[in-house]
Amino acid sequence: MRLSLKLFSKLAIITALCIWQAGCADSDASQTQGDAQQSNEMANQTPAEQGPIRFGLVPSEGGTDIVERFKPMITQLEQELGRPVEAFSATEYLGIITAMQNKQVDLVYLGPKSYVEASRIAGAVAIVKELNLEGLEGYFGIIITNKSTGIKTLADAKGHSFGFTTPNSTSGYLIPAIGIVDETGMPAEAYFSQVQYTGTHGNAVRAVLAGDLEVAATNTLDLRAMERAGLDASELVEIWRSPIIPASLIAVRDDLPMEFRDQVTEALVKLNEDHQAMETMSRGGFVPATDEEYDIIRVLEQRKAEMAAASDG
Repeated sequence: MRLSLKLFSKLAIITALCIWQAGCADSDASQTQGDAQQSNEMANQTPAEQGPIRFGLVPSEGGTDIVERFKPMITQLEQELGRPVEAFSATEYLGIITAMQNKQVDLVYLGPKSYVEASRIAGAVAIVKELNLEGLEGYFGIIITNKSTGIKTLADAKGHSFGFTTPNSTSGYLIPAIGIVDETGMPAEAYFSQVQYTGTHGNAVRAVLAGDLEVAATNTLDLRAMERAGLDASELVEIWRSPIIPASLIAVRDDLPMEFRDQVTEALVKLNEDHQAMETMSRGGFVPATDEEYDIIRVLEQRKAEMAAASDG
């Protein structure tokens, strides 16, 4: 069969078109494969590698107050790690823990009890702990009252109204709850006329000053910070003090790379050289931390659970 030039030309054009389309298809497939690979690589990246570092802080004297007070730390992280930091505080400890569990935050600032909870359910890993203004690696839980109540000791407080902060607080719940049983032989709910939860240490202190609560639990660190921010605490009386409590800390998600942990640790320890920053944050400095240092909190939680079980029995 002889092919006419016209038919040959048509076949040549069709063949060339098919080859071109095949090439385009291969190119599109290659590009699609490349896009998929890039997408997978991005999916495997941590949030800290993809964009801003998300930093959640537990509420203390107030959610917005703590973010403002920790501005020097936020600035230090941005400068040393070369990326922006988005910091926020939830209204309750559980909000920060849940955010880490859902991978909505990369770093968290937590108290000891909330850290133990976060390590259990959200994969939090301790990397840096704070020093108090005296340079100690910890702080003290205290129970306070107003001078106007006439209460001078924990024994005097029996039958009065009492405030914890939140069940996830170390100094605002766990430590004083055990201390009250140790000293009185009774749980707080039986020893006091009523027990309320104030939500934050700031709320607890202000409730005592205003006369809304007669007695409440807080800690030396937050009370000192409130005083430095202008609070007049001259009408407060301390009626109980705990042994030293392991310090609050910075923790990171366990799925973030070791390099990131090391960078954060180095940046925060370096912040110790900035005395104005320490003054602003009412902290004595930062040192590396390990998870094992908080085993004492786990022991106390177990004891609290055993006490509750015995009481129910």
